[in-house]
Amino acid sequence: MSIEQNKAIALRLATEGWGTMPGWDNIWDELVSQDIVRHFCSQSEPICGLEANKAFEASLFRGFPKIEQTIESVVAEDDKVVYFHTLKGTQTGTFMEIEPTGNWVKGTGFTMVRIANNKIVEMWYETNLLAVMQQLGVVS
Repeated sequence: MSIEQNKAIALRLATEGWGTMPGWDNIWDELVSQDIVRHFCSQSEPICGLEANKAFEASLFRGFPKIEQTIESVVAEDDKVVYFHTLKGTQTGTFMEIEPTGNWVKGTGFTMVRIANNKIVEMWYETNLLAVMQQLGVVS
């Protein structure tokens, strides 16, 4: 598989598979391996399996149902694609067990995916959760 094909898969997940897009979960079904392993914000345990990852993804967007993502840059090499992004939105639902605050947040982060056989098999997501929590007013 070419680097350009890998970039296309990663960016399609980032845009069409973005949790505010209609049918986002169908895009995950198409592009993500059943055995996906996702490393989220340096948590000690990864999220394993497609269904567990879709449920986790849905939970994040319940907190920010209209959050916007801007892809700032993309780098790809071999079987990996990394994209740096900016997120902006208002917390109107429960997010990571935090009741709605109505606060607007802006954050930056990156996603890296590893692709094998035209499917995303591993994912790393990092963002500055401390800054997000400060903007939500739950930590100072």
